[in-house]
Amino acid sequence: MNPNLIITADLGGLRAFRVTQEIGDHGPHVAPVGEFHTHAADEKLSDVVTDQAGRFPRGRGAHAVPGNLSAGENHNLDEEQRRRHLRQIGERISTLLKDKNVGSCFLAVSPPIHKQLLETLDHQARAKISRVLASNLTKVEGNDLLGHFKKAAAAR
Repeated sequence: MNPNLIITADLGGLRAFRVTQEIGDHGPHVAPVGEFHTHAADEKLSDVVTDQAGRFPRGRGAHAVPGNLSAGENHNLDEEQRRRHLRQIGERISTLLKDKNVGSCFLAVSPPIHKQLLETLDHQARAKISRVLASNLTKVEGNDLLGHFKKAAAAR
């Protein structure tokens, strides 16, 4: 059974493809539907944070040493950005799968995030996903995507 939709995702974004097959066609046609980028790859810390490390003197009040500047604190910013990107991608996938014309979906997600991404999806969206492949296929062309899912199914 071929899906109506194929979605490939990683932390940088997702790509969606519609799968159609007309009577008399030799095989299914995979056409791009849309693309979404989270800007995870090109986002710089200086674009997110207004203060730069080392701008404030270490110590307080009269004990502040002017030449000895603070190094700043990280505050788990990388982890927060990762969660934010995952949530954005999950919301976009849930929106795509709310379409009444989508009966089933194949989902390929990069291995480090595939379980976390599935947890961000709503129940309706998860019900439409018939196959999940823990593989980063975001750079694969649409016509080759079905082959990857068929190889994974045959390997089971």
